[in-house]
Amino acid sequence: MTNEVQTQKQIIYPGDTIGIIGEGFGGAQLVVTARSMGFRVVTYTTTEVNDMARYADFGMIGSLKDADKLRSFAERCKIVIYESEKVDLATLNYISRYTSVPQGTDLLEMAQDRVVEKAALQQMGVSVTTHATIVGLDDIYEAIQDMGYPSMLKPILKDPLHEQKMLIERQLDIPKANSLLNHGTYLLEPWDQDSREISITVVKNIDGREKFFPMVENIYQDNHLKETRVPVQLSSDQQNRIVESTSRISNNVNYAGIFSVVFYVNKNGITLKRLIPSIHRSHNVFDTATNVSVYEELLRALTGMRMIDIRLIEPSIMLNLNEEQLPQIRTQWLIKDNWHFKFYPRITNKRDPKRIGYVLAEGDNISALQEQIDNTDVW
Repeated sequence: MTNEVQTQKQIIYPGDTIGIIGEGFGGAQLVVTARSMGFRVVTYTTTEVNDMARYADFGMIGSLKDADKLRSFAERCKIVIYESEKVDLATLNYISRYTSVPQGTDLLEMAQDRVVEKAALQQMGVSVTTHATIVGLDDIYEAIQDMGYPSMLKPILKDPLHEQKMLIERQLDIPKANSLLNHGTYLLEPWDQDSREISITVVKNIDGREKFFPMVENIYQDNHLKETRVPVQLSSDQQNRIVESTSRISNNVNYAGIFSVVFYVNKNGITLKRLIPSIHRSHNVFDTATNVSVYEELLRALTGMRMIDIRLIEPSIMLNLNEEQLPQIRTQWLIKDNWHFKFYPRITNKRDPKRIGYVLAEGDNISALQEQIDNTDVW
């Protein structure tokens, strides 16, 4: 599954050219960070309206099926980095014929398919959520007898732009799933709103060494990420189990770069929810919480530099901002000396056009920070 070119060690120095492909939300910041570290950056995007290309030394625009352009892109770069979990595997395999793709594609391939992901994790001895493969309505009726209500129906292949999910809260909802099942195979999982979502992020370099960012807790509202906070309140045993499972995954997958492992934690134990083989919105919390950003640590890991020992320096909470909240934050803009306001470049956001940025609140105590946020009535 792993191409030899992908695992070939390349040392990248200031002045060398790296390529970035992916068009995820973190692409622009990755380009900016790479250039600040002295690298030349070439980007490959499928549209002209794109944040990454604005900040690169040179931007190429083309189809992911355009073999000539992809080859030209690859041959300009000493290495190519992908920054989104939705990059096409065939595209990366083609690029790796002409340059090094140090991350490899093993983890990406596993994470893009929900059934493959869960099967691989179970084979590693990692506990995953109860699930069933759904082809027709009869499969739902059978599986839900064990899972109960509510349960979530998700497409097998992950696609944040187009995937349609369905929450099944009662038996009368099941026939409504027929329209979804006409488009492909789905996965059914219990929907547990009482569980806490804990995520741990790892950066692994081309020599296999790992650095762990502090665990974070993600809070959702209407199925969208509302806030991420660090540090988390977990017992030592719970933290050790999460680190052990994450290390097991890292040791069993040929991969370099950044990835997050997301867990459900409840009174019944700890189960793995999903893998994220790329930069994620929740990582914004580390801008103030730790001594190094995910962008710099990722670049250090893939260019042959020594990675930084990651330390928690300030309890922090990251809160996503939507357009509707812009008038509400004006007062906070003037009075909060421990809040940092970050806004995305004004380029079309395909994933969520109403999401305009985020707020980082930092302080000495996570509970006091949360109380400060709750008292604003913005979120």
